[in-house]
Amino acid sequence: MSQHWDVIVVGMGAMGSAALWHLARRGARVLGIEQFSRGHDRGSSHGGSRIIRFAYFEHCDYVPLLRRSDVLWNEIEERSGAKLVHRCGVLYGGARASEVIAGVKHSSRLHGIAIESIDPAQIGNRFPAFTKCAEPIAEFLFEPNAGFVRPERAICAMLDDAQRNGAIIREGEIVEEWQERGEYVEVTAGGATHLARELVLCPGAWTPELARAIDVPLINTRQVIGWITPRHKSRGESQVMPAFFIERENGVPMYGVPMASDQGTPSGIKVGFHGGGEKCSADSIDRVVRLDEVKAIEAAFARAAPEVAGEVTASSVCMYTNTPDGHFVIDRMPGCQRTSIACGFCGHGFKFAPVVGEILADFAMNGRTDLPADFLRRKRFDQD
Repeated sequence: MSQHWDVIVVGMGAMGSAALWHLARRGARVLGIEQFSRGHDRGSSHGGSRIIRFAYFEHCDYVPLLRRSDVLWNEIEERSGAKLVHRCGVLYGGARASEVIAGVKHSSRLHGIAIESIDPAQIGNRFPAFTKCAEPIAEFLFEPNAGFVRPERAICAMLDDAQRNGAIIREGEIVEEWQERGEYVEVTAGGATHLARELVLCPGAWTPELARAIDVPLINTRQVIGWITPRHKSRGESQVMPAFFIERENGVPMYGVPMASDQGTPSGIKVGFHGGGEKCSADSIDRVVRLDEVKAIEAAFARAAPEVAGEVTASSVCMYTNTPDGHFVIDRMPGCQRTSIACGFCGHGFKFAPVVGEILADFAMNGRTDLPADFLRRKRFDQD
């Protein structure tokens, strides 16, 4: 038997859970469908911590969206009563003319974001973990209002609040088919058919299978994360060590998140490489972390932060879904009248989840948004 909804949201990762949260709070009769369970580790919205920052080197046009997202993160935290956001700051390191350092400076000047330049020779006085950093860093920049957010906890907080506002969530159900049929969209999942006025797709790494009409060449990559138990634990805690994004001599940046009292399991300093992963598919990805991958994380971290170097005591695999230009796609689905999509978050999207959800809710309820996200529409990939 068909059920009728105002909006159906497919995918309850970061973006889908945020869209469901906004829609339910606006009074929509909304259904969320997730093939796994909430807060799962099969896609791209897990790992215990995700960096949030504002002096965005990737593109200065992201900054207004980041500021709106920050307001919403605070609201989610307040409504849930859970600790979600840690303001430990973010340390950037690289060559003076590098994409990261130049980009951070440009965004900070353009949008009035506080940053501090630190001479590499003095870095140990501020942050002992990075004393004798062996990477060829010409300049460190520190952004004090940045930090990290707890992803699984945040997703569950949004979904719980959405349910309190009337949303229905169906977990463990795979979407088999969807199609627009005149004045509604038909979605088949878990042996049931659902009809809605609007559909929101947040498929993550499953976009190539579920939303081929997006017509953007997306590539999934397998990314390994390690949690390092530091030699000097006190120097790896968030009170004295910031989150960090360090350019490396081999061209693949490294990021990390310090320890905090609410960390849970796994514990340790979270470390990973931003990019450089093997191509993969969402359903056949190798989730076994190899010894050489563990050793690579340990060696890279020991070069960057020798004072807190240690062994990887836990590891995990996640996925990046990459667009050709490294920027997101948030738009109406090509050729469709009632379907919106968010995809291709390229490993730097989680921090935007609350505002992406707001944009998607605007599309579903109003057909448009006033938020400054036009630069993320898929039309940029169209050939002249």
